[in-house]
Amino acid sequence: MVKKIAYALLALLAVACGGKQQADDQQTADPDDAVARGHEAAWAVAHTDHTDTIALQRAILDARATHDQYVLTGEDEAATDFEQAFADSLRRVDPQLARQIFGN
Repeated sequence: MVKKIAYALLALLAVACGGKQQADDQQTADPDDAVARGHEAAWAVAHTDHTDTIALQRAILDARATHDQYVLTGEDEAATDFEQAFADSLRRVDPQLARQIFGN
């Protein structure tokens, strides 16, 4: 089931990569905010009942939606910061789930 979730996330990421460029007058995202949101998203995923696959999928998709919002607004650095913080935190908090999602 987790592999299906990971494949769904990869599909969402592929769609998000075709996002629009950020307008010149838009502010850039705060890198510290992206990192904090990545840690929070990892905590939410790790502390979701793993036997409740719907809740687990929702938590993972919420994290992906946050990442994709950065991508869609042209905040590629913030997206990378968020993704790295999410992965690092999940690996610390729930290594087994992180291996299932990320494969390493």
